[in-house]
Amino acid sequence: MKVLKTLLVILAIAMGGLIGIAIGAWNHRPIGRWMGLKNGTARVAGGEPSTQAAHGSKRRILYWWDPMVGPSSISNKPGISSMGMKLIPVYASTRKLAPAGQVHVDPAIVQDMGIQTAQVTEGALRKTIRAVGYLQAAAPERFSINLRTDGWIGRLYATTNGTAVTSGQPLFTLYSPAIVTAEEELIAARKAVLALRKSRDAGATRDTAELVRSMEQRMKFLGVNGVQIKNIEKTLHAQTYITFYSPAAGTLTAVRVRQKSFIKTGTTAMRIESLGTLWLNVRVFDNQLPWIRRGQRVTATLAALPGQTFTGKISFIDPYENPQFHNTTVRMILNNRAGQLRPGMYALADIHTKPVLRCLLVPRVAVMNTGTGELAFVEVQPGHFNPVAVKTGLSGEHSLVQVLSGLKRGQKVVTSGQFLMDVESQLNEIKARFIPRMSPKRKAMP
Repeated sequence: MKVLKTLLVILAIAMGGLIGIAIGAWNHRPIGRWMGLKNGTARVAGGEPSTQAAHGSKRRILYWWDPMVGPSSISNKPGISSMGMKLIPVYASTRKLAPAGQVHVDPAIVQDMGIQTAQVTEGALRKTIRAVGYLQAAAPERFSINLRTDGWIGRLYATTNGTAVTSGQPLFTLYSPAIVTAEEELIAARKAVLALRKSRDAGATRDTAELVRSMEQRMKFLGVNGVQIKNIEKTLHAQTYITFYSPAAGTLTAVRVRQKSFIKTGTTAMRIESLGTLWLNVRVFDNQLPWIRRGQRVTATLAALPGQTFTGKISFIDPYENPQFHNTTVRMILNNRAGQLRPGMYALADIHTKPVLRCLLVPRVAVMNTGTGELAFVEVQPGHFNPVAVKTGLSGEHSLVQVLSGLKRGQKVVTSGQFLMDVESQLNEIKARFIPRMSPKRKAMP
């Protein structure tokens, strides 16, 4: 039983092989004989070649080539290409020879190829630059509390970063031997002035008064304000701890001292930032810089404050560019008297630039970048397109670009399908240059 099954399987495989060989032989017989063709011409019912085939046989052959290989396979004789394919004849066209590089597309298939055109217009080019940025405290509104002498912190009133302070509010008290010594010298000079006034010695009184002014100036250099100096002179009593006050209203930042801690000369005890005015620093790319000018109006929106718009003007354009990201910082000043804005917030800014009036405009997609220049295809007549070298300028809204040279108002340029046309244009140009110089002795590969 098993032997019978094995024989049936072998017989089935053999029959399948014979059927496959028969089908392959049928499919690979001469196609012309199978379709009723003979010597490349079709026969009609009466057995005579058709007039179309007869007319085609009279067309002049320009050259033979392999489209898969390209122009390098062009030959003046039939043969085999480097890929082993039979060369195909290319016949001379009955229409007038087009200039080198010009592309002809049958109007009937223009729509099938997706070719679309747009007109070169003249008008104003506008641009609103949208950029992102972050809020930052304005540098002119930052104040550092630096000590001009060594000393010890007594009482610290401002202890926490972010605390709001007013102008003239006490920040801390300081004991400094240098300040105490200056106070005692000032008090002694003031007492001498009072004593000399009674003696009516004008010269001595004048010299002593000059010494008092010198002591007052020294106290100011040590950081003691004028009110405290006047109080010391009035009471003739030295203060062990001198109080330091806030120079402006704002927010405490970078508090670096603690109560009863020692602090050296030049140390920054704390900083105060006034947030009534903030900077919005946005980054624009180098191709947007030609649009940017100082004084341009800017509107900003923040995700943290939906529905609100803040307005300012460009006050600064950074003269340096970030080499890593190829962008430049542009700064604008925003009013924050209401206190809604905070440093570090993320914002979207719209920079309203000045339009360029009376310039030629084309869609951006109509211009191809060739690597060494820019190119556009101009429709010279229906179905005929010429490649034209163009030079463009600024890019604006609605995907329009400024044309500096190469095009004229009213011309039609291709906006879709130009990449296929570029390939065909280059191929036509190569043919126009290559065919006239082709030697009659040029042979195809055997």
